[in-house]
Amino acid sequence: MSRPCFLCCVAGAILAVSTSGMAAEVREIRYAGALSQPAPAGDLVLRQFEVLVLNSDDTTFFSVLDDERDGCPWPESFGQLNAADAPRPHLQYDYDGALYSLPLPPVVLDLPDDAAAGSRWMSDSWTFQLVEKVTIEGVSAWNVEASERRGRRLSLSVAADSGILLKGNQDVFMGQGQQFVLTIQQTSSTIVPDDVAEQVGQLQSGLLALQSTLHRRPDSQLAELSPRQIELAAGQFEALSALAKNTPLQESVLRMRRDVDRQQQRVARSMKRQQQLLNSPAPSFSLNLVTSGTLESGSLKGRTIVLHFWQYAEKPLAEPYGQVGYLEFLHNKLQKNGVHVIGVATNPALQQPTSLSSGRRTARKLIEFMNLSYPVGYDDGSLLRAFGDPRDSGGELPLWVVVSPSGQVIHYHGGFYEIDQRQGLKELDDLLSGQQAADSR
Repeated sequence: MSRPCFLCCVAGAILAVSTSGMAAEVREIRYAGALSQPAPAGDLVLRQFEVLVLNSDDTTFFSVLDDERDGCPWPESFGQLNAADAPRPHLQYDYDGALYSLPLPPVVLDLPDDAAAGSRWMSDSWTFQLVEKVTIEGVSAWNVEASERRGRRLSLSVAADSGILLKGNQDVFMGQGQQFVLTIQQTSSTIVPDDVAEQVGQLQSGLLALQSTLHRRPDSQLAELSPRQIELAAGQFEALSALAKNTPLQESVLRMRRDVDRQQQRVARSMKRQQQLLNSPAPSFSLNLVTSGTLESGSLKGRTIVLHFWQYAEKPLAEPYGQVGYLEFLHNKLQKNGVHVIGVATNPALQQPTSLSSGRRTARKLIEFMNLSYPVGYDDGSLLRAFGDPRDSGGELPLWVVVSPSGQVIHYHGGFYEIDQRQGLKELDDLLSGQQAADSR
């Protein structure tokens, strides 16, 4: 169903261009930027990035070229400015074990109609003020200062006639209030030839259609795609790559396609491990409980067991930790029918005698914060190794393993599930419900 929708969007874009007689003028604007940490001996550059903006009278489309492996996930790296529920230009950076989404300075600023030195206005949580009119490389521009109620500051220079960003720097805070600086500088601004502009319009429509059919939140930090999302993207990138050839978006699309290729390989390895495990006897286990006591697999004979391998640490509480809340819901829904959910904490602190107390303490805080009623245990990592740590084959935790009442492995899933807004962990719920129906026959 999703692919025809995508093709219709592209066809619609082609029709719109052909019936209009000519494409709207499109300006290609490129920026270079850096995330830096101030230091006495000179700023330490932590990340360099590029931003592409395609601006016309009708739309402003952006693409952020962040770090290809560790930066912003590609489904959230592009979008149409001012579109409802769309991603905004941002970086993604891992600082001290926590992921941060760092909004970029605005690439287009809505200036007041009566712009004059001293003009002030508010946008979102920011208060802007026009400071002075200047000329930057022959362009009439406004210097703009902005502040935000949490203490961040922003300095911009924007074109006076369009509000398009020329350069800017912005305070960023991560960790325990450590200060960093985002800088961005326009490096080029050119008119896209009409024939290329038509092609770019079609490509933008195709990318936005794909982004929509992936059904990801615009603030998602997850680099991993689900198997459904990977299959969908892989089926469309041949057409997108052809459209992107010799356009300003060619490098952006190439990066996206490379990531989808990598993720296809990851899923293939995970599926291979799943096929090796399915219908084989699950290893026995003995887990120390975070609260107190132990849990032996022998005490759970005749029940369906859901093992959820995850860090179970209070900090950093990485998105989407809410999947644990959905798992708690499933536990409460199905435990009366013999389904037993067990959290297995993979926090390395729980595997070292010197840090065991702190590891248990942070796990208990998480359990209390999430109001979890299912047991959470830990061992020395043996159980995870016995099933197969998805990180060993390029995947990520959590790992979800389901064991049937007869002790056979019937499900192995590395990474997060797609969330159904009405049904939560629908894929896992359907599996467990189907297993119960089979057991009752």
